Amino acid sequence: MKFLVQRLAVLVVALILAGCAGVPRRADLPSGATPHTIYLVQFGWHTALLLEGAATLEHSTKLRTDFHDTRYLMVGWGDGEYFVSEHAPWSKAVKALVASDYPALQVGGRDKNPPLGAQARDTVALAITERGFQELVEYIDRSIATDANGKLIYLGDPAEHPDRFYRATGNYSVFNNCNSWISDALRKAGLPISSFNLTARGVFEQAQRIAALQHEQPTPN
Repeated sequence: MKFLVQRLAVLVVALILAGCAGVPRRADLPSGATPHTIYLVQFGWHTALLLEGAATLEHSTKLRTDFHDTRYLMVGWGDGEYFVSEHAPWSKAVKALVASDYPALQVGGRDKNPPLGAQARDTVALAITERGFQELVEYIDRSIATDANGKLIYLGDPAEHPDRFYRATGNYSVFNNCNSWISDALRKAGLPISSFNLTARGVFEQAQRIAALQHEQPTPN
């Protein structure tokens, strides 16, 4: 218990510092044509990405195995036990922060934007380049673990949830959570997001600032 309290105390300090981090500059925005729009979606303490379905499946060698003809794909990352369970007990959330066994990637087809469970104020539209989009999809593919035979590792019961849950690469912890994974994904897409983001609010507010800067500057022909 003492160890847990110490870790949570460090987290509180980290969250305070994170509020001051990551003010994007216009000079750091993606240069050149930005034909793709991705959406950051906030669900309370959790963030996810909403991507163009057809373009994502065109570039992904793993997701096209399970998805076809979907307008959007929503992607998120989290602890392999707590994230996958529909009604996980609070004890699993605590365990995920200090002793997660493995992470999971959640991917689901969506036909609306904003997706179910979110409102317009919960989404931020971000413009990225073709190269940035490819880098983002490659990052998502690398985040999906495979077994010794190169097969995808599925988690959870598909009958209980319409989305797919894949065993993911990396290590989930209090300092490497769903929001920091999203931050890494956005940086792969070429967006100037701070590398130190542990809260959904921190990621979302930075994305809002970037979107505002993008809206102000003229779109290249």
